[in-house]
Amino acid sequence: MTLECRAPRFADAHDIAAFAATPLEKRLAGADILAMLKAQARQDGDAAAIHYLPRGLADDEGITFSRRQLLDGVAALATQLVEHGLGPTDTVAVLLPNGPGTLAASLAVMAVARLAPINLFLEPDQIEKLLHECEAKAVLLPKEAPPVLADVLSAVAAKANGPKVIVVDTETLPAGVRGDPPSRDLSDVVALFHTGGTTGLPKFVPLTARHLAATAVISRFGYGYGTDDRVLCAMPMFHVGGLFACSFIPLVSGSEVVVLGPLGYRGKGVVDALPSTIEKLDLSVVVGPPTIMAQLATRPPDRQRAQHLRLFVNGAAALPRVVGERLSGATGIRVVEPWGLTESTLAVTSGPRDGVHRQGSVGLPLPYCAVKAVRVDVSGHRIGDCAIDEIGVLAIHGPMVFDGYLNRTRAQQPFFDDGWLDTGDLGRVDADGFVWVTGRAKELIKRGGHGIDPSMIEDALNAHPGVALAAAIGKPDAYAGELPMAYIQLQPGAQVTAEGLLDFVRTRIPERAAMPKEIIILEKLPVTAIGKVHKQTLKFDITQRVAQAVIAQIVAPSEARVEVQPHALHGLEVHVEVPAAAVAAVREQLSAFAFRSNVMSITER
Repeated sequence: MTLECRAPRFADAHDIAAFAATPLEKRLAGADILAMLKAQARQDGDAAAIHYLPRGLADDEGITFSRRQLLDGVAALATQLVEHGLGPTDTVAVLLPNGPGTLAASLAVMAVARLAPINLFLEPDQIEKLLHECEAKAVLLPKEAPPVLADVLSAVAAKANGPKVIVVDTETLPAGVRGDPPSRDLSDVVALFHTGGTTGLPKFVPLTARHLAATAVISRFGYGYGTDDRVLCAMPMFHVGGLFACSFIPLVSGSEVVVLGPLGYRGKGVVDALPSTIEKLDLSVVVGPPTIMAQLATRPPDRQRAQHLRLFVNGAAALPRVVGERLSGATGIRVVEPWGLTESTLAVTSGPRDGVHRQGSVGLPLPYCAVKAVRVDVSGHRIGDCAIDEIGVLAIHGPMVFDGYLNRTRAQQPFFDDGWLDTGDLGRVDADGFVWVTGRAKELIKRGGHGIDPSMIEDALNAHPGVALAAAIGKPDAYAGELPMAYIQLQPGAQVTAEGLLDFVRTRIPERAAMPKEIIILEKLPVTAIGKVHKQTLKFDITQRVAQAVIAQIVAPSEARVEVQPHALHGLEVHVEVPAAAVAAVREQLSAFAFRSNVMSITER
């Protein structure tokens, strides 16, 4: 296996077809990602593989590890796991902050067992449920945890009665051992990633060595990673984006991965220093969520000092078109928006790196991948394929698409009757094959039975120069079920009112029913651990505001307790405590809303 300096040209569908003309099996040649790393170490073992900044800041005294050092570290940790009695069908949960040791440990687990990265920012009881669901035989915990994670990880260690606890130094690699870790058969399940969301039963996505190897080949073509790239890694490594898009795929492509501290973008001062970090470390590819892209659009790196910067890669959530245009306009650098999901291992589409780029589109289906929009009935069953530019539910097919959730029945799997994966995203495919994601089926605002795409509202608001990010959701309403509204994060220093924003979008939203009834400005929009706007948190907030307003018409606010909590079956539930004399009236008023409520007397506690 010989490495090319740069991936083949990617300007249009013809380039994709030319690449896909070679069968995938020939490109894989039976090699998993560990075999790809071994090939690199044989070719140039002294080349830099990982550069680690302990605080995530450019003025850190960074530590560099070579390809050979990485491979030796993986071999040492793999040996340790075998000594603990772990084998190919055992699951090893990884609860580690970002670091070179985390990359080595994750690769080592996949060499001998099944890797299950766990979201470090979940509550201990949620983590315990995930450990139980994946039947973890061992748990990897850090030698030293960042203060923000210390309490959670200590609680997990105390709860982990069944699984073995193995401590890993995440900031370095084991030294003094030279060897190659074992490779895996491509049919072996080597990783289990859990999907997002913290309500209901966790869902694990089993991925085989073949899924990961195919993704490495396909994504390298999409991103163009090569031996002269330095790729920023600041996404969390418990997510496919952080572990694969920012780490493994660059590594197997011969690129150097720059790891910004244990917390990545969440680290103190990391985001503020990001423009200078890009400049000082001579980064070529920056991967991040929309929140990071929005901040870089406001404070871009200096192109004279960041001469090798060639690509911004948006991940985790849809990038507002205006944000992409601002960032590209400010830097002259292409902003691509790959699209995929955990169930497809990583991206199945990406905007061309070369040639004409269509900002706002998630690009073309990557080699060996297929995307179509389908019509579905009220039960979610496919009733036919959409025409060109007709919006439907996006379905995907390809060698990196998983085979089904862990421990779920056939009826619980997200596949249409023709075997294509139901992504849950709404979108269209244009005449040239470009895919346009228009929203999430589950995020439609249901006003009187009419579905309103929140992206219509968000696009209009994001066009305002004072808006950094907009998130549109449904506000509970007793008559219509939901009414459109939006939460806003402003650009630094922007002086904009909610009324001014409503006036701005009045002529920019084509559908009258989609005009937001309320706009709430927050200092910062809540985000998930991977930087995606957390609409569930906003849904909880507006539901609480609505419930409090209704109750205030019956009793004084000081006499009522209102709390919105997650509910496994209903999404959320409003818990209310009021004086006994007001219980009946409050129940009657809240019963007019679609959300579930539980009203009780304060004396019943």
